[in-house]
Amino acid sequence: KFHAVGVVDPETGEPLSNNGATWTKVFSEALVEIGRERSDVVAITAAMLGPTGLDRFQAEFPERTFDVGIAEQHAVTSAAGMAYTGLHPVVAVYSTFLNRAFDQLLLDVGLHKAGVTFVLDRAGITGDDGPSHHGIWDLALTGIIPNAFVAAPRDGARLKESLAEAVAISDAPSIIRFPKGAIGKDLPAFERRGGLDVLYRGESSDILLVSIGAMANVAIDAAAQAFREGVGVTVIDPLWIKPLPADSLLAMAPRFKRVVVLEDGIKHGGIASTLSELFRENGLDLQIHSIGVPLEFIQHSKRAEILQDIGITSQSISRQLVGWASLNVKQEGMQLAADENADRKRLH
Repeated sequence: KFHAVGVVDPETGEPLSNNGATWTKVFSEALVEIGRERSDVVAITAAMLGPTGLDRFQAEFPERTFDVGIAEQHAVTSAAGMAYTGLHPVVAVYSTFLNRAFDQLLLDVGLHKAGVTFVLDRAGITGDDGPSHHGIWDLALTGIIPNAFVAAPRDGARLKESLAEAVAISDAPSIIRFPKGAIGKDLPAFERRGGLDVLYRGESSDILLVSIGAMANVAIDAAAQAFREGVGVTVIDPLWIKPLPADSLLAMAPRFKRVVVLEDGIKHGGIASTLSELFRENGLDLQIHSIGVPLEFIQHSKRAEILQDIGITSQSISRQLVGWASLNVKQEGMQLAADENADRKRLH
């Protein structure tokens, strides 16, 4: 309770309630609802009971809640053992602290196809807690677990939907990641097709922008700004980022001149890398660009300031989209010139 003291009443010392919706609160309430319906669901954490929202689950199901202390490896191995007996553990930790238990995730859970759901709070740039607490590694790490399922919900509705789908997976690890802080309004899709939600339709097929998780608001704002500059950007949100909806992406991407991936994890080994490999393996020669976190230790600062510094703002992204679209025009002009000159004889 003294790890991170928030605003308190100066007379009573009791914490002042925060009635605003947060990612953690939405998850916490959704897990309690699932717990009421399924007696096999148990909750595990490693000294993060309150910060991850499991205190609500503990209040209603104390006998089904386990806080193992600062021992992430033990938490994950315990979850694997419980899954082997027919329970479905939900392990809630900060994204960055799953790094400490990667071996257990890979070999105790992944190798043996244990049905364990991992909920990674504080994913992406966290800000005030410094370089050790940014949740920027999980996309790269979980991406190499052969049979894992990974979701990055864009809003509260998708978080609830993803959690319900994850706890229904009994033969593989499932991972859900979301950022710290307030959660905005739900972002309804124009349409859902084959594992993809279309969030914004561009007037032309200049760029397909693949938005990962909570980056959706930024992606939509950037697309709208690019539209005012005459650039058509369509924004899509993969419902699960591992495995990616390959068939839908392979069918949609060739309609666009360029593909851009926006993610809040490190670019090295992230979703853009996975998508690039998918295109290459299927013989698609597409221009693909990555907007994400650079491969470095990000220092302490406010979250908004860090995102500004690394170029993950709607204004910065819009400028990049417009710049890449201008390359399309230049390349088309060069191709037209080449076509016009194709039949001309060489001058001697």
